Formats: sequence, structure tokens, C-alpha cells
Amino acid sequence: MIREDDCARPVWSREIRRLLWMQGLMNASHFMTVPLLALYMSANLHFGAAALASVMSANLLSAQALPLVAGAIADRFGSHMIITLGLFLRGVGFLGFGFCDGVMAWVCFAMIAGTGVACYEGGVYGVFGRQPKTCLSALFAANNQMLNTGAAVGPIIGGLAGLADVRAAFAVSAILFISLSTVAFREKFGSSTIFKRQPALMSLKVAATHRGLWRLIAISLPWFFLFPQLYVAFPMYAGQIAGPYAASAVYVVNGVVGLTFIVAIRRWLVRMDPASLTTGAYLAAGVAFASVAMLRGIEWFLLFIVAYTLIETILLPTLETMTASLATEGSQGTFFGVLSAVGALGGAAGYFAGSWLILNRTPVETWLTLGSVGMLGFLVSALLLRIPKGKPSLS
Repeated sequence: MIREDDCARPVWSREIRRLLWMQGLMNASHFMTVPLLALYMSANLHFGAAALASVMSANLLSAQALPLVAGAIADRFGSHMIITLGLFLRGVGFLGFGFCDGVMAWVCFAMIAGTGVACYEGGVYGVFGRQPKTCLSALFAANNQMLNTGAAVGPIIGGLAGLADVRAAFAVSAILFISLSTVAFREKFGSSTIFKRQPALMSLKVAATHRGLWRLIAISLPWFFLFPQLYVAFPMYAGQIAGPYAASAVYVVNGVVGLTFIVAIRRWLVRMDPASLTTGAYLAAGVAFASVAMLRGIEWFLLFIVAYTLIETILLPTLETMTASLATEGSQGTFFGVLSAVGALGGAAGYFAGSWLILNRTPVETWLTLGSVGMLGFLVSALLLRIPKGKPSLS
């Protein structure tokens, strides 16, 4: 697997290295089209707030609820085929976006793409979660670095494809996902990792009755509400104040800043206490979102995106590390699946609230509302992550 003598600078196995590269390529393909998705539905297909949120929520609910099943299957049978299936389904979903115009068709293909996300992530995070616990912080920091690399490159490629036709970006993304599924099938990711195979129902029972996991879920819910704004409120607001191509700028800034920041802080992130990182990130989120209500113009909004990206770069790997640290042997994929499934409720609420606020309320009301969610996360994490002496976090 990895050498454990220096987990701040670990030597990953060939399989883990290739999976990390796969994460970067996958996210590049994903972010080729995501900057254009909400804007394309509202500007080109003329979907209203309810239709737009229905499409995005169908994708989110299948992407985040189904890992509950996908993770349990990966814990029982391994990750190889479920990773392959996930990438293929994502390709089919994006291919459908390129050929369909109706709301129901988009909802169906959004569910197919979301199911692909569930299968892929259930398999990948099951493999990651089975690595030595002492090195999880370093692994998820490296994972975040590769995801940010993809997030930086993808919007640039998608923007160039979109200059000709937005549907061309959907087609290119679909081809990349299907090609990656072929690579995953040949590489047999997860096959070399030796782990305790546990019956799916047993894994689900262990995860569902783990008090520490439910505390982590409560802490994560405000973030699950805020994170979808990257796909709804951010591109729509940028489009309102600076035109359609401003949406791509949001994702380029998000990817470039995230990549630069994670490279700079990886060693620091591994050494820091997850509880302090979480409460601090939520406090910063509350202040950052609320500040958009007072600062107008695309320059200020992109500066907010920089601040948001720093928060995201700290909070995402920290929550992933805490999840993997809580997971019992043989149930790693299921723990990630339970967190994701419950988080889908917060995410769906975030999609509906974000699109409704942007389309129906003033910027002041929109961003103060989102800022209050960040402050709620700060209060919940400060309460639940208080650590008595001698006890580990979330025990």
C-alpha cells in the first residue's frame, strides 16, 4: 500500500498513484461542462427555477444517496467493477445532455449521471478509506490537490469547446468519461487492496449505529447546503453581473487557487487538528458569504471565490479524513456512503434555495441567508467538536 515511516510525505502504491491521476482527469471532464450547465438550462433552454433545481437535485440525490448502496457493495465485492460502471454512466448522462431539450429528459439523464457519481465515488473512497489511518490526512490532501488540478483545467477546455457550441462541451466530456471507464476496467482499481470483506447489511448496520458518524453528519450538513452553490448560485450570479462567460471564470479561479493553496499547505494540513480546522473554516464561510451582500461587481465576486476556495480546500479533505478515521475495518465505503446519503438532503435544499434566492430575491437577502448557514455550521461544529481532555474528536 504505502510506506508508513513518513506519512507527511508518503510513498503511494502504483494503484493509489493511478487512482489519484484518475481523480484529476475525472474532475477535468466534470468541470468542462459544470460551469455551463445551470446557465445553459436557464439561458438557452429557458428552464424556470423549479425545473432547474429539479434537474440539479435529481443529479445530487442520486449522486449522494446511492453511495449508501454503492459503498456497501464495494465493501462486500471490491471496487473494480463499480468504479468502471460509474465512469461509464457519467458519460451516458452527459451524452444525453447534448441531445435532449425537455425537462423530463434532463431529469432522467441527470439521474443517470448522478448514479455514475455514486458508483465511482463509492468505489474510489472505499479504496482510499482502506489505507493506513495514520496517513489518511496526507492521502485526502493529495486527492484534493488532484481534484483542484482538474477543476482548473476543465473549465478552460470547456470554455473553448463552448465557443463553438455548448453541446460540444457535453459531447467531449461524455467521450472522456467513457474513455476513463475503459481505462478503469483494464487497470482493475481496488483489486490489489487486501481488506476484510463484510456483508453489505452488516456494514450498513455498523455505520447506521455509529454515534461518532452521526455527529459528523450533523457537523457536515451546513457545508452540504453551501457546497452546491458552486454549481447554482455562483455561476448564475456571475452571469447576471458580468455575462455568460463569467461563469467559467468562477471555476477557473476556483481550480487554480485551490491547486495553489493545497500545494502550499499540504504539510500544514496534515499536522493541524481537524476540529480546529472545521470550526475555523465555517466561521470564515459565514463572513465570506455575507460579505458578498455588501460588495458588488465581478472583481469583488471573484475575490469572494478566492476566499470560498480557501475554505473549501481546508474543509473538504478535513471532513473526508474524519470520516475515514471513524470507519471500522471492512465498512469504509459504507461510512462514506451514509455521510453522502444524509448529506444529499442538505444538498437538495441547497440547490432549491440557491436557485430560488438568485432568481427571486435581492443580492443582499441571498448572500446574508447563505452567510447565516455558514455561521450555523460554526456553532454546530464548535458545540459537537468540543474535545474533553484524553478523548479523541467525535468519539
